[in-house]
Amino acid sequence: MRYWLGAAVVLVAVPAAAEGPSIPDEIHGSYTPGGNCAALPRVTVNAGGIFLDTAAGKSGPLPVSVCYSCAGGARYEGIQRWAYVKYGKDKWGGDNSPVIFMFNADEHKGMMEVAHDDTLKTPLGAPMNMVVRARSFKVCAPGTASSAIAKPATASAPSAGALTPAKGFAAALGALLRPASLPADSFYDWRRLEAVPSVTWAALPPEMLDKPMSNGEYFRRSGTISLSGQTVKVLAGGARTIVTNLYFRNDGPPIGEVTLLSTLRDAGFQVAPARCTKVKMAGAPTWYRLSGPARQTAMLWIAPARGAQQPWEGYSLRLDGRLPALTPKESIAYTDTCS
Repeated sequence: MRYWLGAAVVLVAVPAAAEGPSIPDEIHGSYTPGGNCAALPRVTVNAGGIFLDTAAGKSGPLPVSVCYSCAGGARYEGIQRWAYVKYGKDKWGGDNSPVIFMFNADEHKGMMEVAHDDTLKTPLGAPMNMVVRARSFKVCAPGTASSAIAKPATASAPSAGALTPAKGFAAALGALLRPASLPADSFYDWRRLEAVPSVTWAALPPEMLDKPMSNGEYFRRSGTISLSGQTVKVLAGGARTIVTNLYFRNDGPPIGEVTLLSTLRDAGFQVAPARCTKVKMAGAPTWYRLSGPARQTAMLWIAPARGAQQPWEGYSLRLDGRLPALTPKESIAYTDTCS
């Protein structure tokens, strides 16, 4: 009796049938943790759909919606493909797709990442839960049935927490820029934020907002950067699957605009004024173009601390590399032609 009850729960929680466009041939294959063909869980993709094989049971074909350009719009020409797994409708009447399979993740052929948005607390079923927990997959190849051989540890670059505050913050900013390998009009996903070792982030999924943030973002994820005895608050904003902007607030000892810019340049980054005041004013926020080796250009906004009037420093990164439109009031004080 217990066996049949458990099976019934799984059947209720798992989508019943595949639907939507056919699965593109270029992502066909079996995906497992580390690419070990004998490992579970396994995600198999073929002309019949997407199937799961796990220690908790099997499932499939899954009802999915395939997207070819979810991170870059119509101009996206990369190889990443998104498969949104449908679990009925959400409270707004749209498809409830709490799980996303990202094939050729981050433009790496044969890699697959699984993203899970638990905002609506949708029951996924035991097989899908195991796939979500595994998170990272690689297409398996013949001859990889044995366990992967552990590689010897190698020395890593010093983390931002082991550097001076200015060097640590500069390192974090550089690591958060979009990689050059990413198509120009696309963005990285929320999990990529975790690649910066000095930043501690709130757990995924990102928080969904009822009202947009200042730049129109409806999703956010908060964190803190550890900088040699002090911390800087950070807030990432974006859409459901991508990060578009980052905001920073330093309530501790000021890092200093001049010090940070000098540190970025010493680290090999290019920094140039992009929007400044027409008349030099102490403490006025300034926009800079920031780029570096193997990184795409972003816009760095710096608002220096101003004593009791504003005791904190503010920073932001616009990952698209574009300046925001000036308001009529800002147009009086600012120019995009900086000497």
